Parts: sequence; structure tokens; C-alpha cells
Amino acid sequence: MGRKLNPTENADDELRLGITPSQFMRQLRPEYYSDTSDRSSYVLDGPTLSFQLDTITDRNQTQDFELFCRKLCERVICPNLRPQTGPEGGGDSKVDSETYPVSDQISQTYIGDLKAARERWAFAFSAKKAWAEKVRKDVQGIIGTGRKYDRIVCVTSRPARSKARAQLEDELLAAHGIPVTIHDRSWITKEIIEGDRKDIAYNYLGVGQENTDRLRLGPTDYSRTQQLADAEAALSDPEAFAGLEIQRASEALIAAKLSRGLERPRTEIDGQFLRAIRFAKDGGTFRQQLEARYEYLWTAIWWFDDLSLANESYDDFAALALKSDSAKNLEFPCNLMQAFTSAVIHGHLTREEVKFDERTSALVAALEEMSANRDRPNNRVEARISVLMLKMNIELMNQNPSALADIWKSFSEVLVDARGLGEFDAERFIKLVDVTGMVAGTDPSYGQLVEDLAAFVSERKSEGEGALILLSRARRLDPSKHFEIIRLVGKAVVQLTKREYVDSLIEGLHLLTIAYRSAGLLWAARASCIFVAASLAIEGEEESELPITFIPTMNVFAWIALELRCIPNFLNAILMLKGALRAMPLADESKEKLYNEIRELEYAFACQILNLDDRQLARLNVLPDALEGLGLMMARTALLDSLGHRDLLRTDGSLPPEETDEDVDRMLSILMSQPVARSIAGPLTLNDDSSEVISTSIMGMRIEVETLGSETSSLIAQTLVGSLEAFFATALDADLVPHTERLDISLQFVENANLPAFTIDPSTMKGKLLWPYQFSLTSFDSQRAVQDLLVDVASRILAVAFLIRRPKEFVEQLFVGEAVMNRATMIAVSPNSYHRVLSEYIGSLKSWDREGHQTYQARKRPQLTRIEFPDDDAPETLDEKEHGETGGAPQRPEIKDHRKLGIKSIIDVHSWDAAGWRGAAYAEFDPGVPPAMALMFENREAARSIFERWIERVGDEDKDELVRISIIRNLPEQPPSHYTVMITAKSEKQDFQLQDTVILAARMMTMQPNNDVNLERFLKSFGRLKAYFLMPAILAGSGPPDMLTDLRILKRELVVRNADEVGEHDVDRMALRAHLAPPRRDKG
Repeated sequence: MGRKLNPTENADDELRLGITPSQFMRQLRPEYYSDTSDRSSYVLDGPTLSFQLDTITDRNQTQDFELFCRKLCERVICPNLRPQTGPEGGGDSKVDSETYPVSDQISQTYIGDLKAARERWAFAFSAKKAWAEKVRKDVQGIIGTGRKYDRIVCVTSRPARSKARAQLEDELLAAHGIPVTIHDRSWITKEIIEGDRKDIAYNYLGVGQENTDRLRLGPTDYSRTQQLADAEAALSDPEAFAGLEIQRASEALIAAKLSRGLERPRTEIDGQFLRAIRFAKDGGTFRQQLEARYEYLWTAIWWFDDLSLANESYDDFAALALKSDSAKNLEFPCNLMQAFTSAVIHGHLTREEVKFDERTSALVAALEEMSANRDRPNNRVEARISVLMLKMNIELMNQNPSALADIWKSFSEVLVDARGLGEFDAERFIKLVDVTGMVAGTDPSYGQLVEDLAAFVSERKSEGEGALILLSRARRLDPSKHFEIIRLVGKAVVQLTKREYVDSLIEGLHLLTIAYRSAGLLWAARASCIFVAASLAIEGEEESELPITFIPTMNVFAWIALELRCIPNFLNAILMLKGALRAMPLADESKEKLYNEIRELEYAFACQILNLDDRQLARLNVLPDALEGLGLMMARTALLDSLGHRDLLRTDGSLPPEETDEDVDRMLSILMSQPVARSIAGPLTLNDDSSEVISTSIMGMRIEVETLGSETSSLIAQTLVGSLEAFFATALDADLVPHTERLDISLQFVENANLPAFTIDPSTMKGKLLWPYQFSLTSFDSQRAVQDLLVDVASRILAVAFLIRRPKEFVEQLFVGEAVMNRATMIAVSPNSYHRVLSEYIGSLKSWDREGHQTYQARKRPQLTRIEFPDDDAPETLDEKEHGETGGAPQRPEIKDHRKLGIKSIIDVHSWDAAGWRGAAYAEFDPGVPPAMALMFENREAARSIFERWIERVGDEDKDELVRISIIRNLPEQPPSHYTVMITAKSEKQDFQLQDTVILAARMMTMQPNNDVNLERFLKSFGRLKAYFLMPAILAGSGPPDMLTDLRILKRELVVRNADEVGEHDVDRMALRAHLAPPRRDKG
């Protein structure tokens, strides 16, 4: 248990009663302060300066004194003073100096009174002994000029009683109606000596001594001095931050903190912080406004022991901070309350003076509300830490040290909740635990907290260091090795999602994004890319400035969205890029580069619009005004023209009058025919109220998830498809192959269920995802269940849709060797990442249909002519003879893109396995009726399923001959009556492009009849009628098979050939694997 504490004493011997805040902080954090050993550059004391001022006229230094006064006023009051050019004593102008007008833009950079920039002030300087008479005379002379001054400032070298000075100021105000301020010798002495402006007295009055020791500046102060000079130079240039108000506010605060670290005079430091507050209010972020005010008050406490200023200013500051729902922002008032608690303990203030109970209660209430929000896990944990810190203060103030043990235990519990939270500020927690050791003493609970913290930090560090090794390996790989990059980085990223590894995390996610995109896995690439953007946004929130890498990240995101045809995501990315172009501090060359990149994206989007069909175009009829608002005028032109509104484009000048309709058609035809159109295909994704299909190709297998016309269902579908891409990303390198062309997944919302559930029917290759209405995909509490669901869906698809040669080894490699769960985790949180960047979980088209925007109904569409451009990247035409009549593919190189692998299958493997295919039978009907070829099965239900699926796909008549039946006769070393029947999907030569590999699923069987009478009769009838029926038949014991004529399919093609006619690259070569026929090599 902790020992009893007295609120006026401290367990640490260094913290004695009455220790000032600055003394305490210098002991605790000496690095915050100046490391210069000699603080004086000029040696001068008050009496010496006072004597010098008293004897100005005796030494005939009147002119020197006037210059000295002007320089002092420029430093203390306002810098915009015009020097006196007339004779001594004000000359014809009757003033010794006056302000000159400056723009608001320049005056904002001032450290001093901003009114002097907008008003006209007169200055009079005097060393005469009869100071009051001289002031009256000077004021009278200034009034007599007829110039309209807003204020008069008089500076005298003589001492003046404050009462006499105030009476004279009131007298002159009443007489002339202009405020007059009188500064006497005491003011001069204070500003020079206490304000550490001795250089002015030395340089302009020749009083004091200069310290020329060049070794006195410490290394930290040297660096601070250089940085401060750079910052002040930038801030003094009005053009440096034109349109960059956020960056200006950051630079101003940096300058103030540098001055604080250098321990410059308080007047200078205060002025710089007030300037930072001003800049933050004028265009800065909410966080910047809070931080500037906080640092000002923090400095008053820990540098100048000015607890009164902080105490008096706290309530206004806390009122602003309490508007935020971020625990990070409430750390500011919590830290101030911590300082007030120390002030009470050390007797500088009372509990009542700091309103301890009232202020603490308000903070605790706000923080406990945040800590109850489980959808923001990191914010929740940070809020709990601040609550515990405040409760610790309460127990210290109440002299109840025994209660601290429970607080130490609660801190340990926080560490459990913080495990796995990447944004968690471990460094802050470490410092907090270190400082609280001063009051914990030998409390065992605190000792356990220290051990828990050590284990927590060790775990985070070991995980992070291990991940860095994987990242280092991935970094050295050639980009073409993207599957290996996915393995390495996919395993590392979750371990890098810690605040201290943020730079490595961002680098890894960039690599992962490019790797997914190169593999053709665009939904996974999108999720990874938005994770990068969110990480950068978090960094930007804390630094009040977005990292420059946000620009290329959003550029990649825009291209991915365009390839996915996800229009809302694309428009949001353009909005971000346009904002970066306007607000981020870019060099002219970088601005031009970004401008051109945005223009390239716009033209690609316009090309996509021109290639939409009429139904898709009609869905975009609300976008033209939004495109105009974004400045995407070419995309707007393409859309309006495609919607039939060329007359509007003529009216508003988008199409110049000198351009004929033929010219416009030619221009838009060229744009429509650009090569980029070939890389942008698939269904349009608008995330609106219409049902949509979210699709992908995994190892050539098409997976489609249909949404239900809601943002929630779109969010679920996109997350599911992205997770499947991540799960199977590296499967092209594995020993497995899909056996189905397509897998359809339907989504259904249900009541009375706690968790989502997924089922799949192997016979139809259709999956169903049941999703409870109340289950939130984006809730933090749901994340574990969502991750488990995504892995469960992928695992079920793996088991049903793939043939795996060594399943145990593959699964072990996937889950252990590659840690595929990490990849699924990243996809699962992608909606939250999107929300972090764009304040919505999914972009939708309706968010761009804003008030005042017009809807443009589709009219007659202009007919454009596609232009064929030479394509250097197009594959050469393959030699037809080399591939045989069916277009079979030769040996292909390694496949790098999931979209480059194709599956052609009309074989439902699970149904065929269950059906028990036993051969073929033939039947004749009336002379004018085509004959029948019946595939004989043992299992009626499975057989019906096979043919029902075929009819669902091709109809009662297979007009496109998608089901290919071949009969191979005259098998090698077999009786002439034996033949092989092979069933596969029809393949065309266009299926076998050079960069593609197509997998053909087939079933084949060798028939061994004693004679070929039945076959010959069938072939003769087929030859005469050029058609036949394909149907199932069920074997029924020793009797004739039961022909299921209700499932017949009319066909007109049948491949019949001899074995020696089958070429090496023919599809029918598969039917001869069991035989030893040598391949026929075509000539040519």
C-alpha cells in the first residue's frame, strides 16, 4: 500500500514546500529550457541606465535619445514607425515619429499592438526636465498639424509619478479628444533591463558593455536560434503563406516555442504566442486554436511562474476544449488541472481559487462519455487515462493515498485494452507512469503497473522489430515480385500499426497497395490505400499539417477508384487532391506536376464516361453540376454531351462556336478510344439506392456479391470482396486451382440473429450471407466477429470451389506462414479508415447531388466512332495451326495477375461427383425429330442439378454451343468400337491471349461397347438433321435407363474425330491422357 501523503509535502526530496513551477520543471525536464551557460549578451544594470537617462541633455545626446526611443518603441509597441527626417525636436512635422499604414496581411505577423497597423499614431520623445510642460507642448503641436491621429505616445527620460502621469493623460484626452499615453523613465528601464533589450541601450545610447564570449551558446540553443531565424523570416514575408493559413499557424507556434526554449524575454515570448493564437484563429484548425492557447498558458506556468494568468484564462480555454469529442484535445485542460493540483499542494494557490472540484468534475464527465464509446477504441482508452489522472489528483487533494492503489490497478487494465491499438500514445503513458512514481512510493500495485508497462512496451517493440525485418526484405524485392511482397508486408503491417512505427507502417502499406494493384486485386488495393491515407490523416491531425505523401497516396486511390468504376470514391479523391493543390505548401514545380496529374485523371474519367452504356449514363444524370464545382470541365462536357445536352454546352461556352459538330464528334471519339478505356471495365459502383454487383476475379474465378440498394449492403459487399482478394492474393503461386467459372453471393438482412452467418451450396455454387440488422460492420466491438466471418467465408469458398493437391500444407502456409488473418484484419477496418479521411464510411453518389444541382434527363445520344489506335503493347496474333482447331493454349509464363487467368467450366464438380456418371446412351425418335445423346447417371437428384444448371445458363437450346461434346474414336491400342466422350466448355481463340492462361474443366469417359451400331445410328441421324438432344438418363437396375426428357437441351454442334487427328495443343488432348496415342504435330 502507498504511504500517507501530506498535500503540503512531497515524497521526492527535491520537491520541497514552496518550490516554484519553473524550478520543478527545470529539474524534471531540463531539455525544455535553454542550454546556454551565460544568459547575458550585454552587461547593464538599472542604476547605470537611469543615470544615463538623467544626463541626456548634459551630454548633448538628444538626437541619440530620440533614435533610442524610436527603436525601443518599434520593439515594444509597433514596428511600423517612420523615422524623423526633419530638424531636432520634431521639425516641421511636429512629431518625432509616426506610424505608416500596412496591410492586414502584414500586420498579422506583428508581435505587438495590431491597432498600430490600421490607425495613425504620433510619437513624441523628450529628455527635458520639465516633462509635463513638454508633453503638453508636444501634444498641442501635434494637434496643430491638422492630421487626424488616433493616438499620441509620449516618451520622456524623466521619472514621473504615476498619479501625475494619469492626471495629465486624462487632461489631454478631455482637451483634445485623442488618447495620450505617457511612458517615463521607469517604463524605459523596465523594458530595457527586465525585457532583456540591453542591446538597444548599448547600440544607441552607448551605455553598458557587450559580452563577446562566442562559446556561451549551447548546442541546442544554436539549433533553436537557426530554426527561429528561418521561421521569423518566413512569417515576415506576406507571400510565403498565401493560401496556406494552416501552415502559417504551425510556423507561428513553432517560432513561439523556439523562443520559449531559448528563454527570450517574456514580452517577446508572450507576443509570439499571441501571434500564434491570432494565426490559429484566422484559418487554422480547431486543434491549432486549442494548442496555441494551451502552450501560451503552459508557458506562463512553467517558465514564468504566472499561475494567475493560467487560472484566470482556464475557464474560457476549457469551454473551447470541451466542444471537442477528442480525448487528445481534452489532454490540454487535464494537463493544466495537473499543474493547478501541484500549485495547491505547494501552497501557491488554494483549492477554491483553482475551482478544483467544479473544473475536475466537468472534465471527468466529458471524458467518461468518451470512454463509453466503444466505436472509437483509441479515443476511449486515451479518455480513460485522463480520467484516471484526474481521479489521482482528487485523491491527492483529499489526502486519501490508500485509494491510489486502485488507480494503479486501473492503469494496468488500460494497458490490456490498449494492446493492438496502433494509435495508442505509449510514450505519453510511459512518461505519466514515470512521473506518478513520485507519489506512489513503494506501493505494490504501482510496482505491478511498472512491470505490466515493461511487458507491454517489450511486446510492442518485439512485434515491431520483427515486422521491420519483413519490411526490409520486401523493400529490396523487385516490384514484379508482388506476391512475395504481399506475403511479407501482409504479415508485417498489423505489427506495425503502432504509433512509434507509423513511418514504417505507411511505407509498408504503400508497398502492399501497389502489390495488390499489380496482382489485379483492386478492392484489396483500395482498402490498403485508404489505410495509408488514414494513417497520414492521423499524423496530420497531431502535427496540424498533412504529410506531403498524402498527395501521391490520394492520386493512387483515385486511379484505383477509377479502375473499379467507383465514381463516389473517385470524386472524393479528386476533392482531396484539389484541396492539396490549394492548401499544401508545394513548390511551383510540384504544383504543376499535381495539376497535370489531376488533369490526367479527369481525362481518364471522361474517357470512361464516353464508354458507358445508356443505362449507366442515365444513373449519372445528377453529376454535371458537381463536376463543374470540382472544376472537371472535360468530364462535364463528356457527360452532358453523352446525355444529349450539346446545346447547353454550346450556350455556356464549353464548346466554342467555331467548333462544328463534326469537330466535337472527332474530339470526343478520340477521347473515347484512348487505351485507358481497356483497363477500366466492370459494373458501375455508385453506392446508391439501386442494387449493384461488387465483383472480382480470383484465379480466374468470377465472384459477384449483389447489394440490396443501400449504403450498408454496399459496405458489406465491398469489404467481403476485398477480404477474399486479400485471402487468395498469393494463391497463384500455390498448388491449387478453381474448378468453377463463377460464384454468386447474395446478401440478406435478418432479424433475431446476433452474428452474421455464411452458407454455400456446392451444387449451385451460390452463397448466402445472412446479416443481422443490428450488427454494425464498423463498430469496434464487432471487429473480431467481422474478421472471423471474413476468414470463415474465404475458408468455405476454398473448400468448395478449389482443387487442392496438398490441402494440409497449403492451409498451414496460409494461416501460419503468411498470417493471412493479418491481411483480413486490414480489410475489415477499411470502412473506418475511409471514415477517418472523409468523415463517412462509404462514399455515395447522393452525397454529390446537392441542393441547387440540376438533373439532366437523357436525350438522344450522339453517335461517336471508335478509333483504332496502334497499340505497341498488344500481343501478336497467334499461329492458328500451332494451337489446333479448338484454340488450345501452349505453355505459358508465370501468371502475375489474377485477371490474366481464365476459367472455362460447365462442370459442377460436386454435382458430378455425386451423380455417378456411368456412360452415354443414344435414342431415336420420329424421323423428323433429332436423336438424343443421354448421359447416364446413378443419382437422380445430382443429375437433375447438373442439367438444371446447364439450362439456367444456356436455355432449352444451346445456341452459343457453350457445352462442348466431343467423341474421340479409333483410340490407340483399343478395339475400333471403343471411343471417348469428353464434356467441357466451349473455348474460343480469343480466350487464349498471350498473357492469359485458361483452365478448362472437363469430364471424360471411355465407352467400351462390343460394337458401334448405336453410335453410328446416332451420328447418321445427327448428320442428316444437323441437331441432337442432350439429356440426362438415370440407370435403373437391369432395365433401360430412365430418360429425363424434361431436361433436354437442343444442340447443333458435336465434335467427332479420330485420335490421330488430335494435335498436341488441342483441347481434346485431355481425353487421351489414359491412352498412349502419340500427338499429331500440325505442319505449318
